[in-house]
Amino acid sequence: MVKIETERLRLRPFRSADAGEFARLAGDWAVASMTSDIPYPFSRRQAFAWLVPMRGEVRFAIERDGQLIGGAGFYRRASGTAELGFWLGRPWWGHGYATEAARVVLREGLRNPRLPGYSSAHFVDNRASERVLRKLGFQPVGRARITCTARGCEVEAVTYWLDRRQAQHASEAVIFKEVARSRWRVWFDRLEL
Repeated sequence: MVKIETERLRLRPFRSADAGEFARLAGDWAVASMTSDIPYPFSRRQAFAWLVPMRGEVRFAIERDGQLIGGAGFYRRASGTAELGFWLGRPWWGHGYATEAARVVLREGLRNPRLPGYSSAHFVDNRASERVLRKLGFQPVGRARITCTARGCEVEAVTYWLDRRQAQHASEAVIFKEVARSRWRVWFDRLEL
């Protein structure tokens, strides 16, 4: 699996040395209760097993300044579509890191020309994930009840879809903004000289 650098983050494969920090961050009730598959409490031993991707899964550790702050990835469904997922440790909420990381994960998945699009979902009480998905261009398509391992029950969720064409368009728009932003930085830096 590749390593990806963004403006503020580094995405890389998870490694066994991440287990302790992964368990501490993802095992926080505020994090685990907003995911479908992270248990609560979440032990280091459970984290070791979770860090090994299953067939069809692509999982990235998200780092900021060399420190693990979260995870993002997708898995391929039998239909060929990919299910996007992401989480961040509580200290890094509200800084746009989830959107930044998920955007490059989407782009990575689109390298497969047979991927028709992405699905995703968030629990109805998870407004932060709703904002991330909408910023990425996902459109709500329905509601479902999804099992939350941490809560030990099914929770109502909003389901989303992003087709390949929309994902590519969103990705190209972001690249254009990044290039424009860097050009403005160069221009302002010259003014300061």
